[in-house]
Amino acid sequence: MPGPGRCAAARRSACRAQGSCAGPRRFLPALARDSIADMMHDVRGIMGLLSALMGSGLAACGQSRSVEPTWAILSAFPAEAAAVLRHASIDETVLRDGFEFRVGHVGEKRVVIAMTGIGLGNAAAATRALLSGFDVAGVIVSGVAGSHHRIGDVAVPATWTLLGEGSTFAVRTPWLTLAERLGDPGGVALDRCTIVPDTVAIAGAPVGETLCLGFEPAVLVGGVGESSDPFGGKAFECRPESDDVFGCDVAAADASYPSSSVGVPSEVKEASDGSISATGPWPAATDQETAAIAREAAAAGVPFIAFRAVSDGADDPLGLPGFPAQFFVYYRLAAINAAAAAVAFVQQIP
Repeated sequence: MPGPGRCAAARRSACRAQGSCAGPRRFLPALARDSIADMMHDVRGIMGLLSALMGSGLAACGQSRSVEPTWAILSAFPAEAAAVLRHASIDETVLRDGFEFRVGHVGEKRVVIAMTGIGLGNAAAATRALLSGFDVAGVIVSGVAGSHHRIGDVAVPATWTLLGEGSTFAVRTPWLTLAERLGDPGGVALDRCTIVPDTVAIAGAPVGETLCLGFEPAVLVGGVGESSDPFGGKAFECRPESDDVFGCDVAAADASYPSSSVGVPSEVKEASDGSISATGPWPAATDQETAAIAREAAAAGVPFIAFRAVSDGADDPLGLPGFPAQFFVYYRLAAINAAAAAVAFVQQIP
């Protein structure tokens, strides 16, 4: 890393060579040459050298670079990630520390999209791999959550608390303000209908039939989000050749998930015992990843925000008893709405 003196000297030389410095231009007269042609040859050489240095020494001095910023979009499980990827064009895939990062664009914005895996441990590890391997300008979370809001609504909490640790992480105010615009007319289109999946059989849920909410979902900014660890500090392991909840990756475009699920893993069943009622009281969003992602982002000085659409919450047309029943009926609808809001947010970032 060059020292302050070298940085200042490099900047002065760069701007003088480009003819953009204020004050007397003493650079050319200082070059003692026999001819104007020799002098201009040297100036062109110096400008070329300085141009090559722009991405190294001058960048280390804090001088701005004309490099396209990269925004990270993280989701926990395949259905969430697939909903984001529908909006993206992917240029390359990078494998780092066991996580797959898809690099490409959402509209004109450069993005890196990844699936962290379910749970705090996986989310923290994936975020560390992201931040150590990519120079990202911000981290956006797209996924589902439990909430006191209505099913299908997209919650954007202002703070996230890591239960058990007690740490709280705040979303930066300008990002919350930007997210609020999504609630304006024409801000983002959210779905209200879904086809009931066959991932897990739920009594009273008609598999394969179209189910519509009796209202138009909305983006709701503010309140508190909470993340907990129902897995006792262990990293939840995905299930290869499974479904779009417990599987290990998004299914290829020309493939599909098995028609029969491997069922609900035992650790998830244990974590679900004593199901929470949809009547609450709940925070704006409850999940198992966001606060861990926020902690890693905060440690790196990178802003974060989470778009958590409600998979288990209020105003269920089937009247199901909260999590996990509501989750397995509405998770795909929630994943689609979360992705729509997250992508619309990224596209509006200045």
